[in-house]
Amino acid sequence: MTFMVKKSKITIVLLLMCIPLVIAAAGIKPVAAYGAIIQYSPDGQGYIQDISAGSGKYLMHLQGSPYAMGYQQGWLGGESVERLTEINWRKAIVLGMLAADNDMLTIIMTDIMDLDRLTDVVGSVVSSADLQAVCAESGDDLDTLLDKMFTLCGILVDVNQQYVPSEYITEMQGVADGATDAGYDVTYEEVLLLNCGMDAMLALGYPVVEPLLIWMNLFEYLSCSGFVAKGSATVSGHTIMGRHYQFTDFVTHEEMMMMEFVPSSGNRFMSTSCPGFIGVTSAMNVQGLGIGNDMVPAGDCDPAQLGMGTLLTCRYVMQYKNQLTDAINFIKNSVRGCSWIYGIGDGKNGETGGCALETSDTYCYTRSMSYTFKWYEIFHTDQIEKKSDLVTYTNHYIYYQMNSKADSTIINDSDWRYETLTNLALAAYGTLSIETGSTLINYLRPGGPTDYYGSDTSQSVKCAVTCWDLTTLQAKALYGHYDDVWVSTSL
Repeated sequence: MTFMVKKSKITIVLLLMCIPLVIAAAGIKPVAAYGAIIQYSPDGQGYIQDISAGSGKYLMHLQGSPYAMGYQQGWLGGESVERLTEINWRKAIVLGMLAADNDMLTIIMTDIMDLDRLTDVVGSVVSSADLQAVCAESGDDLDTLLDKMFTLCGILVDVNQQYVPSEYITEMQGVADGATDAGYDVTYEEVLLLNCGMDAMLALGYPVVEPLLIWMNLFEYLSCSGFVAKGSATVSGHTIMGRHYQFTDFVTHEEMMMMEFVPSSGNRFMSTSCPGFIGVTSAMNVQGLGIGNDMVPAGDCDPAQLGMGTLLTCRYVMQYKNQLTDAINFIKNSVRGCSWIYGIGDGKNGETGGCALETSDTYCYTRSMSYTFKWYEIFHTDQIEKKSDLVTYTNHYIYYQMNSKADSTIINDSDWRYETLTNLALAAYGTLSIETGSTLINYLRPGGPTDYYGSDTSQSVKCAVTCWDLTTLQAKALYGHYDDVWVSTSL
């Protein structure tokens, strides 16, 4: 008996020693050692893991086929999905993004939803009966106008499903099914609108709002920013990418987490996001590519032909592209209907570096790290980071042709944030790492180098602040509240 016990102990030890080898041989990523798994999905492949030593910060791991990953996400994050697909979240975006009182917003929304304008811009894909049902009418208040706009966004998103890869449609259906089975009221149409509707809403609104920006600072609280640094700008020659994603803190500051996708085809990737999104806004893949998307108001939009939208475009890049040029070419050649600035970084595969890809419906220009102005461009916005291994971006175009061609007005706040971030990045030149990069991209923090958010460090982060080391595939992120702990993880 004693011998058998000893033999059993030896056998167990040997088996435990072999587990990492078996996992590696099978291509399965071992569960990180930094926290306990809180919950598994019914199939045992998806899970939620504590990554902050009990401080309430989590990672959601999703793995398998498109439907399986969607179902896991819906099941594990059903409450988040339900909250983000409710109309109150969409209304909070509009009301929080536009710095104007309700009377002015009502005037703007009435112009956006004017029947003649809608017939002109989306009449080719939306029936006259549907346009009559959603157009602005005398006496409509702001709440009614927002309801009508979101209804129209749903119609436009449905029309543009033709551009969405079938696997993502399947995955979004899985999200809806998983959330429903977990006891939450979620439909496929709501998940689709969550992932694609932002492009519809902005493409409808930008052409009306943009001409007002020359005398009204409507986007006062639009504060996304980013940088990519490589080579001499960094401590070890790594590619470091910062992403300051500030959209709305309504719901998102309570639901934000790290999400890891291990699809059955394509690259493994990680995103700072909320359950409900299969698309991404700040992400890194196992090939060392990173991506983020910043809003930029422009008149050159086409809400009738939106393509798959920015969130799914970024998702596709993360899942299927391995190098910087591949990512740029995919976005350039994709169907687009809304203006965005894409920050893209590459830390591996021989194409280290990054760019700010400035896009609208018609135009797409790459502002690379080596971009310089010609002498005749002196009247255009200057790029002040003038280093061959650093690029920064906020919410306005800098490539000299974009503002005039895309009908875009530079917002004073965005210009100030660009100068502030760039000057701080230049001051930190040569010292940037994932640690110092995290501090740099959090430059608007309460009590930091600016007074942008005041001094109250207990206030909520509007969405998330993330720093990626695209060479070693490390990540640091802050979400929830500014005085919360940063989380660290890796691919």
